[in-house]
Amino acid sequence: MKKLLLIFIFFISLTGCSIINRKPPEMTSYLKGLNSYSVDMDIKVINQRQNLEYSGRQMFLIGLGYKLELNNDKVMIYRDDKIYVTDLYNKQKYVTDENFDDVLRLSFLGEFIGLFYTNQNIEKKYVQINDMNYELIKTSLNCPNRNLSYGILYINISDKKPEKLSIYDYKGNEKLLITYKNFEANAKLSKTLFDINK
Repeated sequence: MKKLLLIFIFFISLTGCSIINRKPPEMTSYLKGLNSYSVDMDIKVINQRQNLEYSGRQMFLIGLGYKLELNNDKVMIYRDDKIYVTDLYNKQKYVTDENFDDVLRLSFLGEFIGLFYTNQNIEKKYVQINDMNYELIKTSLNCPNRNLSYGILYINISDKKPEKLSIYDYKGNEKLLITYKNFEANAKLSKTLFDINK
């Protein structure tokens, strides 16, 4: 009887271990397949002089680009290598080149996900933080700015939601921290949200 009980306990422990150690679902394929998304975000820019903080909401709709509502005083639509800016505070509209601001452009999840198509050097690992399982995806940013060398995206495996993107300089110092909340994959977004003539 004792021997049977030991065999039963051994079998249960093996079954439990296989569940714990099984490979988590593939997050990069899931993210690449998104046709749209919306997410709230906080951006912290870290430098020697001062730390700057922004809050906003970003949206993406395939074929229409990205939209960023920043600090309730600017709305930016990124499309066709241009940024269409509506400055609500100063009541102005203007168009600028998309390379005008690398920091805000890198905050877009879609921009980071797009690097999965072009970069050969993508590293993935699975970690547990505060009893939550995450997939970390690290890739270089192909950016001429040495302060923006590579990024690590943290994806919660249980709900497939990106929670954080950390951007590092070439020395490995964190320079940009973007935290994401209320991520909605394949969100139903109206095309009028991306109207550049409004």
